[in-house]
Amino acid sequence: MKILNGRQILVGKRHAFTLIELLVVIAIIAILAAILFPVFARARENARRSTCQSNLKQIGLGFLQYTQDYDEKFPMSRNGNLPAEQGDWALTLQPYLKSAQIFQCSSETRGPETGAPSDYYGYNDYWVNRRLCGIAGTDAWLGRSQADLNAAALICLMGDGSSDDRY
Repeated sequence: MKILNGRQILVGKRHAFTLIELLVVIAIIAILAAILFPVFARARENARRSTCQSNLKQIGLGFLQYTQDYDEKFPMSRNGNLPAEQGDWALTLQPYLKSAQIFQCSSETRGPETGAPSDYYGYNDYWVNRRLCGIAGTDAWLGRSQADLNAAALICLMGDGSSDDRY
């Protein structure tokens, strides 16, 4: 007992946290973390998805601007035997886009495989691009114009994919 200003004050022994109390607090924090981490991961992936959708929209607008400048013809795709500088659609579209980074999906964890900026988003040249745009360095198809498309809504111009047909 201690006397302060004429009053008696009980001064007790200071108690520390017990081991059980500490373990309970740690368990509660672990449970909250287990609940919140997947939520944050989903939110991050949704933000990346929005970025990818925005990039694809910008690339599509780049295609439209290119076709307006070049008599409604689509840019040529690159034959696998040609260097990227000759007929790479992404290099052709770069003047119409703000940045070369637009071709890199934010969800992609591996680095680009070549020097071409189109290493992430696939321009469906296996069946759409080569029939629609032609192949650089060949006379097989000289490319088509937008006016040649009968059912434009049914044709996939480009998309994000994991195919090796990224040219």
